[in-house]
This record gives sequence, C-alpha cells and structure tokens, in this order.
Amino acid sequence: MRSFLLEIGTEELPPGVIEPAACELLRRICARLEEDGLKTGASEIFYTPRRITVRISDVPEEKPGGVVELQGPPKRAGFDSEGKPSKTAIGFARAQGKGVEDLYVKTTPKGEYLFVKKDVPPVPVKAILENSLADLVRTLPFPKTMRWSSSGIRFSRPIRWILCLFGEEKVRFEFDGIESGNWTMGHRNFSSQPVVIAQPEDYERVLLDCKVMVNPAQRREAVIERCQQLAQEVGGTVVPDPELIEETVNITEYPEPIRCQFNPDYLVLPKEVLITALKMHQRCFSIQDQNGKLLPFFIAVANTPGCDKDWVRFWYERAIESRLRDARFFVQSDLKVGLEPLVEEEKRVVWIEGLGSYYEKTQRLRELCRFLAQTIGGIDELLLDRAALLCKTDLLTSVVREKEFTSLQGVMGGIYAKLLGEPDLIAQAIKEHYLPKSPQDRLPESLLGSVLSIADKTDNIVGTYLAGEIPTGSEDPFGVRRQATGVLLIILQKRLPVGIPELVNKGLALLGSSDSKVQEMVLELFRERLSAILAEEGIRYDVANAVLATVWHTPSEARARAQALVEFRDQPEFARLIVGQKRVANILRGQEVSGLPDQALFQEEAERVLWDEAQQIAPELKDKLHRADYRAALELLLSLRPAIDRLFDDVLVMCEDERLRMNRLRLLSYVRSLFAQVADLSQIVLEG
Repeated sequence: MRSFLLEIGTEELPPGVIEPAACELLRRICARLEEDGLKTGASEIFYTPRRITVRISDVPEEKPGGVVELQGPPKRAGFDSEGKPSKTAIGFARAQGKGVEDLYVKTTPKGEYLFVKKDVPPVPVKAILENSLADLVRTLPFPKTMRWSSSGIRFSRPIRWILCLFGEEKVRFEFDGIESGNWTMGHRNFSSQPVVIAQPEDYERVLLDCKVMVNPAQRREAVIERCQQLAQEVGGTVVPDPELIEETVNITEYPEPIRCQFNPDYLVLPKEVLITALKMHQRCFSIQDQNGKLLPFFIAVANTPGCDKDWVRFWYERAIESRLRDARFFVQSDLKVGLEPLVEEEKRVVWIEGLGSYYEKTQRLRELCRFLAQTIGGIDELLLDRAALLCKTDLLTSVVREKEFTSLQGVMGGIYAKLLGEPDLIAQAIKEHYLPKSPQDRLPESLLGSVLSIADKTDNIVGTYLAGEIPTGSEDPFGVRRQATGVLLIILQKRLPVGIPELVNKGLALLGSSDSKVQEMVLELFRERLSAILAEEGIRYDVANAVLATVWHTPSEARARAQALVEFRDQPEFARLIVGQKRVANILRGQEVSGLPDQALFQEEAERVLWDEAQQIAPELKDKLHRADYRAALELLLSLRPAIDRLFDDVLVMCEDERLRMNRLRLLSYVRSLFAQVADLSQIVLEG
C-alpha cells in the first residue's frame, strides 16, 4: 500500500472555486480507482489560492489480475443458419486473442449473447494513474475558464506546476506542456525556488516550512484565534462574519492578522455602513465592545509572512480613511434629500424590461400589502402602506448606488427611515423586507416586515415569469425558487392564513395579466418548494404527498395537517384505515361519479350503516377542521373504519346492476370526500 498525492499549482484562483474544485478532483480520482475495484484508505483535500491538492492513503500498488468474462455480439449475429461462425464472431474472438472455439453462448435479460473468458494480467496502479490524470484534470468544471497558451486548454487560472507522487515515485503525465514532478512551490513572497517533496506524508510539513499553511482548517483556526486575540487587547471582540472568514482563508496561504485603527469621528456612521466599508473594500474585520458598539479598530489580514507590520498597517489605515470619508459624505447627502422625494425618482428606473419602473412596482407593493393586511387581519394598514411606499427608495440613495454597498439595500432604507423620524415599525419593516435572502438566512421578526417581504417576493416571482425568465434545471438567475421558499417560510413561521392561489392571482392582476399558463407554473413552483420544506422538516414524502394533494395552497394548514398525520400514524388501527382508503381509491379510479347516493337503493345493512355514520360525523368533522384540530378530525375518520371494512366484506360494489353499482360508487365517493377534507390517505405508503 502507498499514499498518493496530486497538487495542481496555478496562478491565484478565485476564492469561490477553490474548495469545490478540490472536492471534485478527489471525487473523480476515487471514482477512477473504484472502476478498477481498488479500495483505498482515508482521503484529504488541501487548497490555497495557488494550489488544489488531493491525498489518498493506502492505495494498492497494482490492480489484481484474473479471469474476466467479456460479452460479445448476439448469438444470431455470431452464427449463420447452419451454425457456422460469422465474420462478426470471428472478429470478436480475434480481438480478444482467442479462437472461435473459445466462444460460448449465455442467456442474458436481453437475449442470447456470445461470451469469452480472458486472462487479464495485473496492472500497476501507477500506470492507471498516469493514463488517467491528465483527462481528469482537463475536464474539471469551473464557472469561468480561461486560455493561456495556443493549445486551447482551459482552466480557471493558468497552471504553472504539477506535483504527483505515488509513495516515493513520481507519477509522470503531461498537461499543456507541463511535466508532472516531485516538486512544488512555497509562498510567493518567501521563496522563488522549487521545493522537493520526498513522499506524500511530508507535504504539509515541508510547505509550512516554506510559509504555506496548505491545510485550510489550519488557516481558519489561525485567522480566528489571532483576530480574537488582537480584538481582546483593545477590550473588544471580532464582529462575527463567517463569510469573510471563509473568503480570508481562500485568499491567503499564510495569514498574518494585523490590528489597525481609524478616526473615532467615523463612529457616527451607521454600524452597517462601517462594517460593510471595512469588509467590501479591504476584507477587514470590525471590532465591537461587549454591548455590540463598534470600536475605532479593525483587523486586516495580510498574506505576506514576515512583512513590516507597521508599513502594512499604515497603508490599510490610509485606504480605510479614504473609504470612510466617502461613506460619510454619501450618508450626509442622502439624509439631506430624504426618502419620500425619491419615490417620484423611481419613475426613471426600470424594474424589469417591459414591466415598468420601480415606481409602478412600489404601487403594486402597496396594493399587495393592502390585500394581505385584509386577509391576515390585525395589521395597521397605514403603517404598512407607508413602509411599502418607502421600501425601494434606498435604491436611489448615494450609498446603495455605490457598488460596494449594494448589499445594504433595504438595510439602508430602514436606517435612513429611523434617522429621518419615521416610526420604528416602519423602519424595521423596510429593513427586513428583503429577508430571507437564502434558506439559511433569518426571517423577518416584525409582522409588517413579514407582510412586506411576502408582497415584494410575490411581485418579483410573478413578474419574472411574465418576462419569460423561467428557471430551468439548475439555472435560476433571478432566484425565484429562493424567493418562493422565503414566502413559504415566512407564512409557516408566522402561521399566516394566506392562500397561495389568491396571492398569485392578485399579483398577476396587478401586473395586468390573466395568463393561466403562467399562473399554473407559479403555483407549481410554490407547491414544489413547500414539498421540499416539509421534507427538510423530516416529514415523510408519502405524508407530504397525502396532504399536498388536498390543501397545499394554504401552507400553514398543510404543515399542521402533515404534523398531525405523522403523530397519528402510530395508532394501531391506522394501517387498516389506509388499506381501506386505498381500496376506495382503486375502485373509484377511472369512474365518473357525481352526486349523493339514493338511500332507497340501499339493499344491504352495511350500506345504510356506513351512510348513517358518515352523515353523523360530517358536521363535527367540519367543526374540527374549522378549529384546526386535525388530530381530532383524524380520530373521527378513524371511527368509520369498521363500517368501511364491513361494506367491503358484505357488499359487492361493482355488481352487474348498473343502478346499484353507481349508487354504491356514490356512497364511496362521499366517504372519500370526507377523508379528502383532511388528506388523501390513499397516498400513504405502508411498510411491507
């Protein structure tokens, strides 16, 4: 057994592609070895801006030989009517180094085929790797690629060296004129000479001596630990920012955190503006005190081991001074103008080509919010309308129009609204209306923010579909799936009585459309996202399907019913009830049944009993559903099980008499309609 090591050395890679590329490279190499039945030990990935690396332990030295059975052409193509071998059979045998007499016939699921057994010698794993690695590297996927030579080979960034070892031996292959070897490069600012790696186990140690922390976990730990230490020295802590930590890890090979400071006068700026200026312009960490108030310090992370920290600090502080001066000017200018005057300016900004301006979008948001407020109840419509009026104005402010601060849209609107004297509820709603920005993001806390977010996302989704920008496969440039998930998560968290079809229809009407095809596509989008949410909450797919078949359009109600059904399925008689519902569904499948049964046509006592009991529970079932007591509703339906079982035992539903048959189908259809008020239980899957 040996260890295998492959490092692809490059120019600086974009931070977002490094880890996915390393993971994909490892997956491909492991899959290639598995194709030959080779089992390996533990595997690892390493990466820095200048390299992606794979290391696999306990790799066998050779692929064992043996006898393999090879399938050839069909028997009918291999022999003629007289049983003589055809040219096809002769060619197949010759290609395998065998004679026709070595061929034999076997029956497969596709018919009779010719086979031959062949001795295969052992193959060195080193040879397998040498023949495979160039293609595996060449086809690594990246969001964007580039060419750097006349060969036409593409990669995320130019490849400068390749290190490849199998134990202490070099694995030799060529890629765009670069021969793989046993050397790598240290940190660009520390050493310009190649460094030899004797064996894969030496990799991390040797590179660390050359000021490269090739293990990303080690770099992450170093950044976090040193930044916190520097913050504590001035009585603060680092403002949490996992995204910035990951980016810092991916743009450094040997991180050197350095504490800097800025003029305390800039602390009058909104906290979010200060943090964003430090992060987006210079990738620096902010420092706050125990109360969350920013301190006039920040931490820059250099990628230069042994640098003159005073000199680096000077240039960072100088750059930040310029940025903060600009930010203060933008904020002061915006506050002089205010937000309400910008509503009229929205007329000059196109929202989606062909669907009008942001001013028109604002008016639709006001109408959607009014519709939602009346649906939900208990909402101050005047405050909500004011929030809807002002929520898009910050897009025209100086701060948000600066590309480094675009992430503050909504946030700046809320900050400005508060500074300009708007009620706190309005400022909070404006600040929250873009939430959630991802399935993992926090949801709006306020009811006004929740309603405004639902309205904005609904308008975005409907408008995107009307513009023809419909997501396909993994392509979703306008993020409509994410936004639909956001709408549903808010509705579910707040338990809002919002119906999706009514919401979508209102959105379409405000855009002047009654396109039924678009309506169907948008509704299907919401249904798919609700199903995904239920699955993520641990609700079985069959339970979700049973509920979504009836009431998916009211998300809060659908989830409550699904949860009740999950709890209820532990009842001992539940399985028999499901079996009965499946029989009902099977009998009614393909039948055109309408109306109620005629009691005068009942001939068996079982028919009368089922009808009477079903009629008896119907009012109470309606009451339980009205009060959202779904468990009690299921208990009521369960009480019908003996009567349903008796009907199937005593009555031939599909009898020859057409009048009796149709009457019995109407009885079953009525019973099924009661169950459908809760869920389509026929979709529940019973184990075994």
